[in-house]
Amino acid sequence: MQKLPYFDIKRQHDPLLGGTLAAFEKVFTSGAYILGPALKDFECKFAGYIGVPFAAGVASGTDALIFALKAAGIKRGDEVIMPSFTFTATALAAIHLGAVPVFADVDEKSFTLDPRSVSKACSKKTKAILPVHLFGQCADMDALMEIAKAKKLKVIEDACQAHGATWNGKKAGAFGDAGAFSFYPTKNLGGIGDGGIVTTSNEGLFQKVLQYRNLGKGLQNPLMHDEIGWTSRLDSIQAAFLSIKLDRLDAFNDERRKLAVLFEEKLDKTPLVLPAQINGALHVYHIYVVRVPDGKRDALKSHLAQDGIPSMIHYEIPVHRQPVMRQYATKRVRLTVTERICREVLTLPFFPGMTGQEVATVAESVKNFFGK
Repeated sequence: MQKLPYFDIKRQHDPLLGGTLAAFEKVFTSGAYILGPALKDFECKFAGYIGVPFAAGVASGTDALIFALKAAGIKRGDEVIMPSFTFTATALAAIHLGAVPVFADVDEKSFTLDPRSVSKACSKKTKAILPVHLFGQCADMDALMEIAKAKKLKVIEDACQAHGATWNGKKAGAFGDAGAFSFYPTKNLGGIGDGGIVTTSNEGLFQKVLQYRNLGKGLQNPLMHDEIGWTSRLDSIQAAFLSIKLDRLDAFNDERRKLAVLFEEKLDKTPLVLPAQINGALHVYHIYVVRVPDGKRDALKSHLAQDGIPSMIHYEIPVHRQPVMRQYATKRVRLTVTERICREVLTLPFFPGMTGQEVATVAESVKNFFGK
């Protein structure tokens, strides 16, 4: 019998029900279901939260990445440096444009792009760096922006797991030419369906994204199509809900950090390598990922399952070893850390609303496995 859920979204959403229904009724009676006032209000609100002047809602985080790269000028044959230890969508975004993903290694503690590996991975064809703020923690944006400036590269931040995370006080999605966020339901700021947004301080890039998301229609004359576009718009209903939830995002993130501290206290004396918040970063713990040494990851996962505790693996197969990526697997740099940690990582149950007793239940099972 399962003792606790891996993730329980109802604990976040139930207290929001009254405001959500009122917002939905307002959208429903307005008839403005696509590109309506609810979307514009949310875009302004989210841009202000991130600290940039512009934000454009789209249909998914993947589309946000594609549009941001395209609007930044990335085209067929261009190389985009990114981590392999990430979700496949990061690389797919570049491939959809005919660009070439070039994989660099990650830092052992943060799991984010290692600037030294990025420098080695650069070539004359490199046009952009695509750092992933993985599991809720920002990459070293000072070092990465310095590389980008020296080599005249674009920077598109994959912030799909990092809503509210900061690097030296500046929010994820505010550093590069653009940031891309996902509103998939399990994200720190998750909707009730798919959704995404592009953030930027570049008005020209913003204008292009507005066209890409809406079939390439001209912004001044919608009868004229002067870009090749998509149908990829954040629905008004989603925007209305996300606007309500955005008001609670910092509180939810605070709760995530408190849970992380509790896990750290309970698991401190086990052999697990616990998540590390690196200097300069404010971690928002999208998920709680530990490393299990000595080849015991799968055995621990099975033990937890037998105890009624679900867990997951993010990510067991790095992107460069996915079958669809065979033709893009470069050997320019060794992915030593990536190959090691993908054999060790395990994601424990973790979500706002999780109780101290549930954390203790997970920790007790882990300790029993290690005989502690």
